[in-house]
Amino acid sequence: MDPKFHPAIVAIKSGDLDELKSLIRQDPTLATARSSKSHPTLLQCLTLDARDVPNKVEMAEVLVNAGAEINGPLVACASMDNVEVAAALLDAGASINGVGSWSPLEETLYWGSNGVRDLLLERGASIHNLRIAAGLGRADLIEEFFHRDGSLKPGAGEIDWPFSDALTSNLAREIEDDKLDSNNIVNNAFVYACMHDHIEAARVLLKKGAEIDAIPPGFHYAGTALHNAAVNGHRAMIEFLIEHGADPTVKDKEGGGSVAGWAAHGGHQDLSEYLKNLEGRWKMDRT
Repeated sequence: MDPKFHPAIVAIKSGDLDELKSLIRQDPTLATARSSKSHPTLLQCLTLDARDVPNKVEMAEVLVNAGAEINGPLVACASMDNVEVAAALLDAGASINGVGSWSPLEETLYWGSNGVRDLLLERGASIHNLRIAAGLGRADLIEEFFHRDGSLKPGAGEIDWPFSDALTSNLAREIEDDKLDSNNIVNNAFVYACMHDHIEAARVLLKKGAEIDAIPPGFHYAGTALHNAAVNGHRAMIEFLIEHGADPTVKDKEGGGSVAGWAAHGGHQDLSEYLKNLEGRWKMDRT
């Protein structure tokens, strides 16, 4: 952040509540000003970089009481699973469903922040598109986003992700081009179901036309449902996908990573070895 924020950042990262109070008294604009680089505000900095420091909730309250913007930091809490500060921001009036197209609940599903996910659901966050329903395993709600002829209803939503403002990103441009494509929307939701180990939701989406080896837009690491199940260590989901025809030899879109490699990256070495063996058998069966 800009130099004017540095003393306050030191106080935040050390959990020094009294020092932060003193700095805000001396210059209340520290709570409301935006930095030209790195985190845009001190409250964003606290949310993202001070998750495990003492007095974090009290420091957040100091900034909120001094007028800090709270909706962006709530989404940041959702990315870092900062449950305590998220609760404080909701208590302070942060919009539980966000103020743009990407909601705090979607942020938790994207990053696997289960604590904030549960908090948001307890507080009444809405399940307002197909992606959220799939990521939560709500097979009952998935049906509601389709017409009887199998086509998507407008309420199913469109492709989105946390990086929509990254206009120079090739992936952002790809999403902008394809965010209304029905196949992409269904396949995107299918990946969410698989990355969160919701087999019944995945089964419903396959019946609705999800393509089992698709690599849909909406992810900064672009892999199949199998890749995403592997990196999260979901053995039962992997077996379900293989039974339904998933290709264990498929490579991810960005770096050509294998499914076994994704499992290893996620720290699931036994699963990685299982997938390597499966990949070898798959190749042999096709020679």
